[in-house]
Amino acid sequence: MKTENNTNIVEWYSADRMHDMSKNWLSDLNFIKDEQHFLEDLITNYTLKIIDNDALDRAQNVATALQRTKRGNQKLLNTLIRHENELQLMVDGKDELEKENKYKTEHRELRETISDFYFDYKAVKFEIFNLVKSLMKTDKQEHLLK
Repeated sequence: MKTENNTNIVEWYSADRMHDMSKNWLSDLNFIKDEQHFLEDLITNYTLKIIDNDALDRAQNVATALQRTKRGNQKLLNTLIRHENELQLMVDGKDELEKENKYKTEHRELRETISDFYFDYKAVKFEIFNLVKSLMKTDKQEHLLK
């Protein structure tokens, strides 16, 4: 049995389906934006522990990665807002096949880009939580020794 390539699936998406996908992506990216602020605050709140535990290099690496994901998130948000605004050409009733195909191609590329972004962001978040978790364990041990 021959399976269909994922890149061809977008060609079958309706305008409503692409609109729903875009809305979900925007919602996810806005949530991630809020979450990134929380992660920045988390790193900031543990700055003294980071310095005391010689975890500065590790913290700088995750902070840099977090900043990179913040820029990527904002870029994706801007791209998605523009993409969502252009959806009208899919439902305006005019036969503009070239523009519609270009829109579907862009939608497919966005799907892949957003999937890659989610993967990268989860890795950064995982590293931040591991860093803070290790600092919390050290802090807890110090309190128990006192």
